[in-house]
Amino acid sequence: MAIIIGIISALFLSSTFTINSLLAHTGSHWAWTACLRSLFMIPVMLLPLLVTKKFKTFWQAIKRYPLLFFKWGSIGFGGLYTCMALASLLIPGWLVAATFQINILAGVLLAPFLYNDHRKKIPVRALALSLLVVFGVLIMQLDKLIQLHDGRSLIISFVLVLVGAIVWPLANRKLLIELDSRQLPLNAMQRVLGLTVGSLPLWLVLATYAFSQVGMAPGPQLQASFYSAIFSGFLGGVGFYKATQMVKHDPIALATVEATQVFEIFFTLIGEIWLINASLPNLYGFSGMLVIILGMIFQISLSIQHAKKNKLRSA
Repeated sequence: MAIIIGIISALFLSSTFTINSLLAHTGSHWAWTACLRSLFMIPVMLLPLLVTKKFKTFWQAIKRYPLLFFKWGSIGFGGLYTCMALASLLIPGWLVAATFQINILAGVLLAPFLYNDHRKKIPVRALALSLLVVFGVLIMQLDKLIQLHDGRSLIISFVLVLVGAIVWPLANRKLLIELDSRQLPLNAMQRVLGLTVGSLPLWLVLATYAFSQVGMAPGPQLQASFYSAIFSGFLGGVGFYKATQMVKHDPIALATVEATQVFEIFFTLIGEIWLINASLPNLYGFSGMLVIILGMIFQISLSIQHAKKNKLRSA
């Protein structure tokens, strides 16, 4: 079930890459693109918490541990969306989404530095399959590389997305660990809003900078960012965090859920072709996609087999 939720979340999360690419093509300022989505997310997510009467628990956690949410919100959300907005200025959105899949490998490799229990051990087969997926991503990079006379744009964008790909699983996993250690039973929606509120100081700084450069964001950018907040931030973000929370004690299942984000590549590509008439990937792009699909099939198969073994042991 967590894998299915992860794939559905990838559909909504992909809207960030598509919208960022669309805004980059219209000349919108990157700082507004980075901060508006999260600023809109706060009122969008507050309403469901108020309706479900879960705001009180959320607010008590924020008041009790403000630095916890500020730290991981600024690192996870702040670092991720700032890097994504800048990278979208240099390369197509589907390629940003493809490169971002390095987070699959980052999540696995971070485990020894984050956990003190059985999750500390890196699952070798899951690591091998993650490497296969990342290899497919690198093949896709060749699609863009052969079109560039100057490779600096690709290198800069790669570094930006690499940073985002590391801080995203880092913040997600560390927040889960620290909430457990403090016995704070926050659900996925509360966690996402906590990270968003925690990153608010950074967004206010970026909004001030953007206003000083180009004035207020234009109407189309405000509208696009609002859609991104609903589809990517609310539906995609909460869904993904819910899926990871469901399997947080199973390293193989957690790696598989994180790997479902690879579907963002295909959803983003379809969105760009539809909205901005983006060209189809060439042979390198399609070859990389094929490798990624094979890697995901094996990854999901491994997770299912592992779940069956655990079920038999507990029977």
